[in-house]
Amino acid sequence: MTDSTAGAVPPASTSFWEDLIDIFFQPAAVFRRRATKSVWPPMLFVAIAVGVIFAATFNTIEPAFDAEFSRGMALAMSKNPQMTADMASKARGFAELTARFGAGLITFISIFVIGCVTWVVAKLVGAKQTFNAALVVAAWSYMPRVVGAVLTAVEGLIMDPQSFTGMMSLSFSPARFMDPVKSNQLLYQLAGRFDLFTIWVTVLLAIGVYVTGKVSKDRAVIFGILMWVLGSLPALRQGFMAM
Repeated sequence: MTDSTAGAVPPASTSFWEDLIDIFFQPAAVFRRRATKSVWPPMLFVAIAVGVIFAATFNTIEPAFDAEFSRGMALAMSKNPQMTADMASKARGFAELTARFGAGLITFISIFVIGCVTWVVAKLVGAKQTFNAALVVAAWSYMPRVVGAVLTAVEGLIMDPQSFTGMMSLSFSPARFMDPVKSNQLLYQLAGRFDLFTIWVTVLLAIGVYVTGKVSKDRAVIFGILMWVLGSLPALRQGFMAM
């Protein structure tokens, strides 16, 4: 068999459940096999899994949510004297409902947005990637978020609720060790971007672009850095607004 013939052999076909395991150990192989497949299976799986986990275990992390919301409302009321306690109470009810039952929808939308951004940024580094492949890469790259949701629920069960200073105290980033009130808000938000799962997702996105976009490893690394920086902008804006 010649090299050209060997290169034409299509990737071996595997089931969704096999790829669900392989994405953690052989991500390049998964992206190679799934590049032209439908985005719906991985996208729906991640969204539904995260949504179910958050809805079922929200009570365990509610103290962290309360601390985060209270701090945010205190800041909002300090900058907007017209906001009343009744308005804050109504806002809390909506925010809690969204956090408890909206995680799945938010995850679904996030995957689509990240897929779109991946497609655009990948073009900047010379990737030859289809829009569908970009969405597929984003969906499979989000699989670690399911593990993150499970570990967050476990933290909520085993940690002392009194130690919850906000949602960052449940993150796997340096920000969990920082005081959300006394710390510099820009540094606090930036530290949160060094979250284990955020970096994991970013690395998978870069691997996905390397495989499906047919770029060099150096360009894939540049892509990953660009994606991390772009993802940091909303967090930095939030930190700036909180100062």
